[in-house]
Amino acid sequence: MDNKKSGGVQLSKSISLVGYLGMGVGAVFGASWLLTTGIWIDRAGGPINALLAFVLCFLVELPLVLAYYEAVPMIPLAGGELSYSYLSFGNLVGMLVGWFGVLVNVILCAWEVLAISRLLSFLFPAISNAAPLYKIGGSPITLPAIVIGLLLIVGIGFIQYRGARLSSRFSTIITITVISLALISVVVGICNFNPANLQPLQSKDTVVGTVSLLAMLPFSIAGWETVSKGAQEAGKGVSYKKIGASVVISLAIATTMYILTLFVPTGLIPWQTMSETTAPFAAAMTKIGFPVLGTLLIAAACFGVIGVYNAVFFGATRLLLTMGEYGLVPKSFSRLHPKYHSPSTAIIFVSVISSIILFVGQSMFIPLIDVAAVAYIVLWGATLASVLRLRSKYPNLKRPAKYPGGKPLMYVGLLVSVILLGLMLIPGSPAALIWPVEYITLAIMIVLGIVLYVMRDKSLSEEERAKRILGEIADELEK
Repeated sequence: MDNKKSGGVQLSKSISLVGYLGMGVGAVFGASWLLTTGIWIDRAGGPINALLAFVLCFLVELPLVLAYYEAVPMIPLAGGELSYSYLSFGNLVGMLVGWFGVLVNVILCAWEVLAISRLLSFLFPAISNAAPLYKIGGSPITLPAIVIGLLLIVGIGFIQYRGARLSSRFSTIITITVISLALISVVVGICNFNPANLQPLQSKDTVVGTVSLLAMLPFSIAGWETVSKGAQEAGKGVSYKKIGASVVISLAIATTMYILTLFVPTGLIPWQTMSETTAPFAAAMTKIGFPVLGTLLIAAACFGVIGVYNAVFFGATRLLLTMGEYGLVPKSFSRLHPKYHSPSTAIIFVSVISSIILFVGQSMFIPLIDVAAVAYIVLWGATLASVLRLRSKYPNLKRPAKYPGGKPLMYVGLLVSVILLGLMLIPGSPAALIWPVEYITLAIMIVLGIVLYVMRDKSLSEEERAKRILGEIADELEK
């Protein structure tokens, strides 16, 4: 595979197929499998309803993730959703979609920074018991929490600064570690499984319980699209078709792991009590006589947080790099380090935003999740719409992989994304953003994108912009 240049600067070509899978799975399977299983079981009203919700969630997301299966090998550009939307619908839509991509990744970076101190406080209570420096929204901000967050921000920033190869290897190591510890616990759990703890199988009607949990799952099982941002940095021997397939595989692996780590604890302790503890699987391991394994599970969740932060940080910086190259944000974002070929300005920008939210504290924990959900829906729906549009706009464009199921399934996916977006934005709906904090947070972040767009490199002509975005697929588009 030839090296691909982006606006005259060359990205590193070093990510392996295992590296892509590590980023994809690592971005999805972070810490919620340990922290939110009690909430999921309680929301669903029992293990059977919860399992049904996860299966349905996979089916709901499948039409959207399959769009990446066709899009990534068709348009193997670092911008991911931005590149697809730009080619399909032009400057304005490309910029909006690209900025929502930056938003979702920056938001998740900030959220993971807040999550790491929560997890570590279970192992080291002194973190949460320390005297607060100040309070925002009723949430105390302590010195240990700030130090831990800054260590994560600086550490991952340094890894990303050293280039994509180190970043992808780090994601792979983290993902393997987390999944290995989770699988060991699953095996131990199966050996000590008591079906009596499953009773009663349901406390809610099947439809009510399943749909209730389903409404929140698409926003937990997300992050697999990060793989598309690194398409330009594939190592030798990694085909674009394999990169597209790794997106689908990442979702399948992560969903399977969620199901296993959700169901097994319900056979170790009565599932009705799972919501009473912050880390049900770890508590279950301790109860059946494996306290060390319970502690290791919390440690694994901490590693999971680090892995997710690393993966979404990668996605945010690559999108900012591409937007700088395309003249959609200030040109400085397109600057690459001369030795490591990493987007240094973008890395600093994302690190600064994460640090600012760190000092705001846990009062932003839930608002960040909900605002990120809106951005995810925009990204997934825009990618699917772009794939449909490109089929008619550029019918001769080479498509190493085609969307399974054809246009009927694609339209189903578009309908799902529109419904989900409506549920999030229309006040009064069950999944609507919370007024005023979450609507204001979303508005502020959109305004920030507009400001950067106003400060963009206006000297770039449309012809030059087209050359930069088309890259190695330019010849195909002219056919």
